[in-house]
Amino acid sequence: MPDVLALPLAKAEVIVKAAGFRYRIRRITSGYRQEETENGRLEEYVVRQQELSTSELLLTTVKKRKEVLRHGF
Repeated sequence: MPDVLALPLAKAEVIVKAAGFRYRIRRITSGYRQEETENGRLEEYVVRQQELSTSELLLTTVKKRKEVLRHGF
């Protein structure tokens, strides 16, 4: 089973598919504001993974604010 814990969902999906696993996604909400702002965008991360069968995973995700800095600083 590939370890995709704490990875962005997009990257986790690539790894899981490459390893030959099927997967389901369970999205949970966080206590943070759910909208994007001028200097922050939301990105979905894997916070839990569970093996459902020998070829299927359940990935639990939450959206986290990722700070976007101006001019790369």
